Amino acid sequence: MKKRIRKHLTSLAPELAAKTYGFLSDHNRISALILEDRSYTLSLLERFILSLIEYIFTGDRLKVEKKAREIAIHRSKQGISLACVLERIRLCRDILLDQMERDAHHFISTEEERLELYQVRLDLYQFVDSLLDLFIHIFESEEFQREQDKLQASSAAREHFSEVAEQELVQLVLQSTDIAVLIIDRNLRIIEANYSFAELQQVERQQIIGTNIDETFRPRENERFVQWVIERGQSGHYVAEINGILTTVSTSPIYHKGELWGAISVLRNITDSKRYEEELTKREALAAVGQLAAGMAHEIRNPLTSIKGFIQLLREQTETIQNTSYFSVILTEIERIDGLLNDVLVLARYRDDKISAERFLIMDEVLGVIRLLEPESNRRGIRLELNWSGDEWYIYGYRARIKQAVLNILKNAMEALTTKGSMVEVSVYASINQVVLTVEDDGPGLEEKVLKNLFVPFYTTKPDGTGLGLSTTQRIILDHGGEIFAENSLRLGGARFEARLPISNG
Repeated sequence: MKKRIRKHLTSLAPELAAKTYGFLSDHNRISALILEDRSYTLSLLERFILSLIEYIFTGDRLKVEKKAREIAIHRSKQGISLACVLERIRLCRDILLDQMERDAHHFISTEEERLELYQVRLDLYQFVDSLLDLFIHIFESEEFQREQDKLQASSAAREHFSEVAEQELVQLVLQSTDIAVLIIDRNLRIIEANYSFAELQQVERQQIIGTNIDETFRPRENERFVQWVIERGQSGHYVAEINGILTTVSTSPIYHKGELWGAISVLRNITDSKRYEEELTKREALAAVGQLAAGMAHEIRNPLTSIKGFIQLLREQTETIQNTSYFSVILTEIERIDGLLNDVLVLARYRDDKISAERFLIMDEVLGVIRLLEPESNRRGIRLELNWSGDEWYIYGYRARIKQAVLNILKNAMEALTTKGSMVEVSVYASINQVVLTVEDDGPGLEEKVLKNLFVPFYTTKPDGTGLGLSTTQRIILDHGGEIFAENSLRLGGARFEARLPISNG
């Protein structure tokens, strides 16, 4: 897998360097000296990013450190502060990590490779953290001090550089307007948070300093990202919605003299990013459907119930050999209409008083759906396989809704095997605090246009389809606090659906 990462990211190195340079320019964080030296700066950024990519593949620290020294000395000659240099190095790393996350589907075909990619990203994150210490030592070294003496008319008033740099870095972070920063100690106590974080969380900064993070914010169990650094030693990059704002969250441990001292979390608002425009468009479409669906569905369902009742009564009173088939067709079509209305009500987030939420075993519903579809799969010559360790996981929610979502995903996979393919593989496993259901097939796969519109209500590629199956499935999964993704399977060549639901611990 590392070879694929190396090849893919190496081809993107010039683009990533330009993106880094553009970010610094757009945010007025690059000095006039660097702007005048654009070509050299781009070359320097690209070489440094390439050295990080090489480190991923070979683990060669010396090559990266050499590039780091080159950047440090070059910046010192230009009179750039340590804080600004550290910011540029972190930005190179973050852009590289973001690209790896965005293109993860290029590298991952198995769960083992997913875990391996997590480890690669974690190693890179921690390595750059150690690299920053090298920068500080370079800036404090005698060689650097001599360079500074040449640039400054007098060095008599020079203070201890590390203290100045630390103060400058703290001020840079605290005054940042587009990056939210939170620092906690190993007792989960908030010891620092900048104003951007306070604004994101809609709290007063002074009131949260010194408080316990769980008591102050009461996060959902599956979103305790910075706490996991202390509790599990787990750093990472996540996406979360905070007060309606779509945000990336990056976490990392803080060590002092070899001991875990605390954890830092860096959050960025990505609501306006192009990366999420399509998802937001889909949400708007769902909201529009919801405004119309509930009232219309009820208005249609009331006369439909009466029609169904009278048809059944007529069937009992006047059934003959000639009209038996007619009654069956009418009742079947009524059931089909009722099913469509049920899908519309799910999209409208209607809550039926007749059903209630409960804690149940997810595998009961998965196995039930597989048993239901086995006769059809056998008739069509489709191999329906289940990969499952036998473990049991509870989830909390609406049993019938989850069964409907699983059924929709599996039926969609089987229906895709009309022109090509004969296998549908279902895998269920646990990942941290979520149960993960994947459905893959060896069919024709999903075109780019289909992938973009897959969960949009009423979008369908089937002649007799309604376009509500997958949008209904997405609504059910989201309403249960989960996530659902679709892509093409690197392993089987067809489509791959992945649904994640939070595990209920009682």
